[in-house]
Amino acid sequence: MLTNLITINLEGKRTYKETNGKQKTILFVEDEGIIGLAQTMKLKEYGYKVIHVLKGQKAIDACNNGNAIDLILMDINLNEELDGTDIAKIILEDHDIPILFLSSHTEREFVNKTEDITSYGYIVKDSGITVLDTSIKMAFRLHDANLKLINQSLLVENQKNNLEIYEKRYRRLFEAAKDGIIILNADNAMITDVNPFLITMLGYTKEQFLNKHIWDISAKENIEESKILFRELQDKGYVRYEDLPLESIDGKLVHVEFVSNVYLVDNRKVIQCNIRDITARNVQQKILSDEAEKKDELLKEIQHRTKNSFQMITSLLQLRADMAKSHEIKNTLSDLTIRVKSISDLYSLLYETDSFYEVQLNTYCNKLISSMLNLSKNIVINEYFEEITAPAEKAATIGMILVELLSNIIKYAFPNSQAGIIHIEIKKTNSQIILVVQDNGVGLPKDFNIDRIKSTGLQLVNMMVSQLDAKIKFISETGLKIIIEIPK
Repeated sequence: MLTNLITINLEGKRTYKETNGKQKTILFVEDEGIIGLAQTMKLKEYGYKVIHVLKGQKAIDACNNGNAIDLILMDINLNEELDGTDIAKIILEDHDIPILFLSSHTEREFVNKTEDITSYGYIVKDSGITVLDTSIKMAFRLHDANLKLINQSLLVENQKNNLEIYEKRYRRLFEAAKDGIIILNADNAMITDVNPFLITMLGYTKEQFLNKHIWDISAKENIEESKILFRELQDKGYVRYEDLPLESIDGKLVHVEFVSNVYLVDNRKVIQCNIRDITARNVQQKILSDEAEKKDELLKEIQHRTKNSFQMITSLLQLRADMAKSHEIKNTLSDLTIRVKSISDLYSLLYETDSFYEVQLNTYCNKLISSMLNLSKNIVINEYFEEITAPAEKAATIGMILVELLSNIIKYAFPNSQAGIIHIEIKKTNSQIILVVQDNGVGLPKDFNIDRIKSTGLQLVNMMVSQLDAKIKFISETGLKIIIEIPK
């Protein structure tokens, strides 16, 4: 709706302009020059910009030459081959401009000429400038309203077309989906739509589906459970079932993955269920599970044989040590027996605990210490072990380090078979495993340097500490304290 501002010109007459300051341009088509001039002056007094032409062709040219024309005042009788209505039709073919017809005739036949043209009024000449101004403003309002109506119609049509496109896309997805899809009434669980894939999967016709509740296609023993699941779906708005058996028309069970969610359509709740046949997946999982079980059995058998092999080697070494006459050979074979047994104990523990990759480090180290207690009857070993799980490979290295340290302490820390105490501690922090071995023996020489040591045992310890990216410290005061910090 146009809002107008009334102003007073120098002659005291009222003029009208839009409040936005834009002056309206009127194309005035009047073949009588004097009448046209007089009317033009009056229109200008009322605040309009006026382009006056005498001929119909001039009016067409004015519209086609890029003039910003807001309204056309068209005389019907132009005394030409084409009258004003004919000229109006030509202009309206290319331009959407409101046309107000102006004529001195009031006969019905003249008025009828304008009825099949998009016109915005018929004014009798000499009606006065006030009537003409009012009619012009009404034409503007009608034209603006018509534009809004056209835009709204285009918007509605566009929305309608978009809805049709979305509906086609949804229907294509629904019909072509390689999973089953069911649409349910959210209030009573009745099936309201079903796609072809599910029809093929279960064998019911579409009509048979539409007469069923969702639980009517569940396996018979699961009907009550399905009703409970539906109520859960109503409450939560979304549920997923990994394996929910459905029953086909011939009684065959089909294992499916079931994903359901609630959403609104025209402010009404509906439920969509996406159903995927997992029969093939289950078969494949069974095959993989069987294969994994076979591999576990094979690995366990390998562990068992490895354990037995190490035990056999340990027994042979011990037998040869017992038979050896040379004291040096006997000691060498005994030391070797202890080291081989440390690996044998690891495989025994893996086998006993049905573990392939990890062991309880505290349990493993306890077994190692127990096997070394007979090396000296005068030494007491105290233990403090926290429960720590470690990879088998790392545990084996830590076990060998512990064996080497204990062997060296028993041999050198307590000369002449004197009595002694060894304290062993294994604990953990957030980032480290801490191994502490401490004795109250003679300690280390003052010039001790592990990098220059000639002892094979300590050289092995140093090498294995490096292998673990660990750090080793020797503290020799009253006896010897060895601290090894191992990153987890």
